[in-house]
Amino acid sequence: MYYIRSRGPRAWMAAAAAAALAACAATASAQGGGEGGLRIYEEQLRVQLDQQQAAAKEAGVDGGGWLVSAFLTYDDDAARKRRTLRQNELRLWGSLSFAGVHQFYVRGLFGYDDWNTGDNPEGERGDRWNDELERAWYRYDYTRGVLNETGKYPEVGFNVQVGREYHTIGSGLVLALPLDAVRIGAQAGDWSVVGLLGKTLTHTPNIDDSDPVADHMDRCFYGLELRYTGLDRHEPYVYYLIQRDHTDEWGKDPLAEYTYHSDYLGIGSGGSVLLPNLRYGTELVFEHGESNPNPPANRREDVHAMALDVLLEYFFDAPCKPRARFEYLWGSGDPDRDLSANSTIGGNRPGTTDTAFNAFGFRDTGLAFSPWIANLHIFQIGGSAVPFESVRLLRKMELGTKLFAYMKDRPRGAISDTLGTDQAGWVGWEWDVYCDWRLTSDVSLTARYGTFQPGDAFESDGCRHFVYAALSYSF
Repeated sequence: MYYIRSRGPRAWMAAAAAAALAACAATASAQGGGEGGLRIYEEQLRVQLDQQQAAAKEAGVDGGGWLVSAFLTYDDDAARKRRTLRQNELRLWGSLSFAGVHQFYVRGLFGYDDWNTGDNPEGERGDRWNDELERAWYRYDYTRGVLNETGKYPEVGFNVQVGREYHTIGSGLVLALPLDAVRIGAQAGDWSVVGLLGKTLTHTPNIDDSDPVADHMDRCFYGLELRYTGLDRHEPYVYYLIQRDHTDEWGKDPLAEYTYHSDYLGIGSGGSVLLPNLRYGTELVFEHGESNPNPPANRREDVHAMALDVLLEYFFDAPCKPRARFEYLWGSGDPDRDLSANSTIGGNRPGTTDTAFNAFGFRDTGLAFSPWIANLHIFQIGGSAVPFESVRLLRKMELGTKLFAYMKDRPRGAISDTLGTDQAGWVGWEWDVYCDWRLTSDVSLTARYGTFQPGDAFESDGCRHFVYAALSYSF
């Protein structure tokens, strides 16, 4: 059965996703091997795409696309210059569903990056065309099949998804990446379990920004997550994730190895607490594994690290839909890492345990600074509202702001930003503002601005600025 797509809420989700997609690509280029702002938008993108896919009818063929024109400029302190990019991208997608039991989805990217002369971080490549198969998966849902036949959910159900998709485990603190993967889910009463076997896409920027491995990685993930949904206001979970590194360095160095193997035990919960509109999320992670220390030592050392995330968000029952948010993030640090908390070169001192927390997840850590959480205490407060909901043209414009403060866990140790190497605890603060405006059902505008003021951990006290704007059209 074929059907025509609606131009209502679903089209808006597609337009918003298009803006997030553009931001992903642009900020990825902005931060080079460190990914930076890409991580800020990846979670937003994942949620919006999930909503779009869930809106598909039980049987039918669907398709469409997003056309995005974006502008980005930011300060690159390491290169002592400002970089500017104009980007135009077309994304086409299609889906096929049979009664919600068998589902297929595919999405491709075609785009062009137009850098100012000399601004491309990849240097000799200059301006370039991009094309990529971003998503391609098949899903079989036994639970939906039984529901269709009997009208009741089975006591035990399961589903299997195979292909290229964006995957998380837990809250996404440890893993939030596009993977070629097999994901198996099962439910029995109030319990659900998910198993994941996945492999990174080769072109994914590495968490290790050492030159031989910075712009690619080949890692395998094996994960198992258990959740309990039998409580009214809480959903606790536990997971175990194994990561094995098979990345080959480009340009062999006989004096160095860049392997990083890691295992993660995570315990967390989400829901509401004290007040119905007060949402919380918390997750504690223990990491152990093996890493290679700073060259020329060619051996592996033990990894023992931890991380914590605590989130509170309150939704006010009031005009303009205001909400307030607080988040605390902590990633353990290593006091003998001299230059980088996440890199082999300038990393862990030979003969010592590596206590810097490194993982493959997502958290919003600021647009202009956007560090990995290793060796940092990060405090975030923010809020958003729809202040002009009584004005027809502006009633779907959301304005928001976030304020970040950064402190080192180990003042003598390094963070992911290799310019913040002074042995001081105060890293700095950042202020971000944003606007998401749905002009029509098919057209949306997004704008982001962030400014980071370095602290005592940096020799330079000059502010960094990040500006991004994109206009998107969905069809």
